[in-house]
Amino acid sequence: MAEILLQTCDLTKKYGDFSALDKVSLTLKCGDIYGLIGRNGAGKTTFFKCVMGLAKPSGGSIAITGTSSRLGDARRRIGFMINPAFFPYLNPRENLKYLCRVKHVQPKGEIERLLKLVQLEGVKKPFKTFSLGMKQRLGLAGALLGRPPIIVLDEPINGLDPQGIADMRGVIQRENQTKGTTFIVSSHILSELDLVATRFGFIEHGRLLQELDHTDLHERTRKSLVIETNDVYGAREFLQGRFGVVGSITGEGRLLLESHFDQPQVIARALFEAGFELSRLAPQETTLEEYFMRLVGSSHA
Repeated sequence: MAEILLQTCDLTKKYGDFSALDKVSLTLKCGDIYGLIGRNGAGKTTFFKCVMGLAKPSGGSIAITGTSSRLGDARRRIGFMINPAFFPYLNPRENLKYLCRVKHVQPKGEIERLLKLVQLEGVKKPFKTFSLGMKQRLGLAGALLGRPPIIVLDEPINGLDPQGIADMRGVIQRENQTKGTTFIVSSHILSELDLVATRFGFIEHGRLLQELDHTDLHERTRKSLVIETNDVYGAREFLQGRFGVVGSITGEGRLLLESHFDQPQVIARALFEAGFELSRLAPQETTLEEYFMRLVGSSHA
């Protein structure tokens, strides 16, 4: 079983009567690329700030590398990127050199490695002239400085173009696979998180609704065959008797089959020959975004 590097238990953060975090119990395991999914204002950044000591929790506990004591020491072993901020008048190399002093990291070779990794080598202009994408790249370099075992990234692909997003994904996956670095990442671009994350947590209104790994997620979002017909209940009974498949009927009155989605012609012919009128029959796969919206919707039901 993978070692637990970070664990919160009933972590709560209140601002007056407003609960930014409501008893969040989250587990980050060694080797994870953990995707924290939630809408703006759901509590993602507040969670990160509490973990990093940038905000004081109102209740609950935080344990890093197995102990809730000496959190200050443990937090120094975490790299993080939350709203990247550097000295505006310094260039990338100068800013990283300063961070090396703060983090007690030997700069020899490390600065060059990171600037090359985030494609900022040779950039001489000061941080204040950077585009948002360049700021994100330098923020990632700062988070990776000193090879910390845990990296916290809050919206790391914000402002990046498609190539920049792919580059960021490549860096995260490479550091995870070659260095064993564990990541916890938030992003509002769920299709990108689906490509990179190995585990997921879904947060809404400060509450952690669900945690599951990539395999479980894709089991729940697997392909299905969508059927719209004049008699969905009759079609379901017919297909169960003919092919042994058990379908489900959605609130919109559609019949979903989670098998035979690769044989739409066979299903269509059988239904037509049995006298059913078809208005639609097509395979589909639930996206991560659709799954999240369904989960959020069910939490309010």
